Amino acid sequence: MHPPQKIKMLPSVYQTICRKHLSEQQYLTLELVLLLIQAHRQVTLGALASLFPQPIKYASRKRNLQRFLVLPRLSLKVLWFPLIKYWIRQAQTGHCLNRDQRRRLKKSSSEVWILVDCDRPNAMERA
Repeated sequence: MHPPQKIKMLPSVYQTICRKHLSEQQYLTLELVLLLIQAHRQVTLGALASLFPQPIKYASRKRNLQRFLVLPRLSLKVLWFPLIKYWIRQAQTGHCLNRDQRRRLKKSSSEVWILVDCDRPNAMERA
């Protein structure tokens, strides 16, 4: 038997951004989905639907999750760009760096380029 895993909640910055762009029900659904993925390590729609704590039939849970995951509010532009901007700001200011990394950041006078690659594979393209 495996020891119980410590489930991590979303960092406060993520919570703030998600609460700003999602309704309370959508935010709670997102938290549940993330907790299920952390606890069970299952990322298929069918596995999540079978684990999702909603008192309706499996097919309905699966449809509800599918509709949730394609919401426009979960799009790259609306939800993920604010998070990416936060990560970049943290890297530029050195807030998330240790002492040695901050010193190297201050000494470097060369221009720094940051490349962000967002890949969202579509199941229809693979079929």
